[in-house]
Amino acid sequence: MSNKILIGTLALVLGFLTAYAQNEKQPFSKLPREEQQSLTHRLSEYVKAYRIRNWKALYDLVSDTGKSGVNRQTFIAAMKAKHGGTEYADMPDLLGFTPDRSEEDEDGIDIYGCGKAKREGEIYTGIAVIHGVHEHDTWSFTGWSFTELPNEPCKRLSDPAWKPEGRMEWKKPMDEIRNITASKP
Repeated sequence: MSNKILIGTLALVLGFLTAYAQNEKQPFSKLPREEQQSLTHRLSEYVKAYRIRNWKALYDLVSDTGKSGVNRQTFIAAMKAKHGGTEYADMPDLLGFTPDRSEEDEDGIDIYGCGKAKREGEIYTGIAVIHGVHEHDTWSFTGWSFTELPNEPCKRLSDPAWKPEGRMEWKKPMDEIRNITASKP
């Protein structure tokens, strides 16, 4: 066999294996390619809005269920109140999220990955879940949470058989605005 044929064959095999490995590692591989790209982009925007505390931008990325009918001004005020400053905060700020896998849920998709959050100056990492729904012709998010407390180490995601202990309930407002909507007449 000539070197050209051998090199061509090796390149073809490596290309196939690379494509196969990429498809297997894509957290949204069950979705059509356009949806994968859209979800990846919106998820990145969601994490960035949390990280920089841009509550105005986050409002546009949260699902109708997550907002539970509150307007932008009320949403921003609630997020500021719950996320507070560096000394005290009811809720952690999501700083980073690397999606690893996803599972369809009855109204959307649960995205599992390695999350990083900060609360009152402390940094936390662990397996986290973000719930996404497709509404109004785009992807929106109902909320996020670590899967367990204490946080489950991200290295467990390397096990393809890993599953969360239980499923989160997403048919309710985000924790930050839950008290506001509970007191509405």
